[in-house]
Amino acid sequence: MPILVKDYSWIQSSTNIHIRVPLDPVYKEKVDLFTTDRYIKANFSPFLFEIFLLHDVDIKRSKCIVKDDVILLDLFKKDDAEWESLEKTLTKEEKMRIRQETLEECQQKAKQEAEDKAIKKSNLDRFTVQRAMDIDNKQHDLMDSRRDEQRKKAMGDLEKWRASTVENNHNFKDTTSSSVKIVELPSSEDEEVEKNARGREVENNKRSFVDTESSGAKIIELPSSEDECFANNTKINENLTKKQTSEDSPKSTKILAEIKKQILWKPEKKVVKSEYVEKKKEETVKRVLPKLRQMAELQITHTPRTFPTPSRESTAQEEEAWLKNITMARRATGFVSEDLRPEEQDPQWCKEKGDEFFRSGNYLGAISAYTHGITLSDKLPTLFANRAATHFALGNFSKCATDCSTALDLLKPPCEGNRRSRAKCIARRGAALARLGYLSKAIDEMKAAAKLVPDDEKIKRDIIDMERAWEQNPDSD
Repeated sequence: MPILVKDYSWIQSSTNIHIRVPLDPVYKEKVDLFTTDRYIKANFSPFLFEIFLLHDVDIKRSKCIVKDDVILLDLFKKDDAEWESLEKTLTKEEKMRIRQETLEECQQKAKQEAEDKAIKKSNLDRFTVQRAMDIDNKQHDLMDSRRDEQRKKAMGDLEKWRASTVENNHNFKDTTSSSVKIVELPSSEDEEVEKNARGREVENNKRSFVDTESSGAKIIELPSSEDECFANNTKINENLTKKQTSEDSPKSTKILAEIKKQILWKPEKKVVKSEYVEKKKEETVKRVLPKLRQMAELQITHTPRTFPTPSRESTAQEEEAWLKNITMARRATGFVSEDLRPEEQDPQWCKEKGDEFFRSGNYLGAISAYTHGITLSDKLPTLFANRAATHFALGNFSKCATDCSTALDLLKPPCEGNRRSRAKCIARRGAALARLGYLSKAIDEMKAAAKLVPDDEKIKRDIIDMERAWEQNPDSD
């Protein structure tokens, strides 16, 4: 329950109201303020300052200062007038109603501001995307215009080159006096410079063909690179074909055929033989592979171990000491399987040994004997029933109930021969449940045992005692 602050002070002018609220030493971060035009609240645990203003104020122009020991509120009036008092005189119900209305108004206002902010952000995002798209369009238009200019310039240069080539061909036809056609490979200035450089480096690979002086033919030099020669074969063939169709002179046709034959000439590849390689090939052919190995099965038997991990020399002494300690502990209970003779490895013998330990009061030895007998054969109900009795004597009531249930599962089908054994198991399970606090279930178990042996007075007395205990504490289970 908060403590209301009443020792505040206030003064006013025609336009402002100044409120001073004393603040106990608290952290400024722990002061919660809630201000509206007609309601102001300040919460600094365990104190609460709350006022319902007489008239409305302009909260947007107002100020609030939180100092170490005081809260200062400077409120601007909406109407310039003197107030008779700071607060309204309201009942508890009216105050609650004003609080609720103020809260709803603030929530609605906050929701509206959030929606307006989201709409403004969405409009700003759309404007940003539109501006980015406009900038991209301008960039694309600029790139397209530059690309068109470059394309037009390249096409103009190409047209000029074609015109100059056609003019050179006409001039060449007019100046030719002999019947032999002159074949020149078309190339640009850069290609001629590159050919001359390669020609100086590999002069031995050049092919030049020179006709007699009377024929008036010029020298034709081919590229030094063999790959370039074959790459230009198609172009040269087309030029030769055009020249041949333009003039049908037999002499020129013969010369062009020889030139074409020499251009398409390719050096023959010589196969280099090695005596060492031939010798290795012969040895590989004559080599005889060994026979396959015969398959057989290998039987591996491991030494039996008590521990599931592999044997290690570093841990041999620790394992031996652990086994020795365990054996001594089991002998202390009165029974250990290693001490039994081969003829004593019999579940019935273990049952009799356990009964002997039970009668002598050695319950741990009896449990050890019954457990070993169960490991030899888990189909004997007497082992579970007698171990349940031993657990009951030691106070292990949960284990007793479990062994009784297992013994009852083995005593099937129910018949006259196992009627009393079933009755004992049911009664012992009921007694264990009673010790565990399940009286209602224990009473049901005892009644079921009483139906099997109606002449057993002890079971009847136990039922009466359990019912009395249940009446005194019916919610025990």
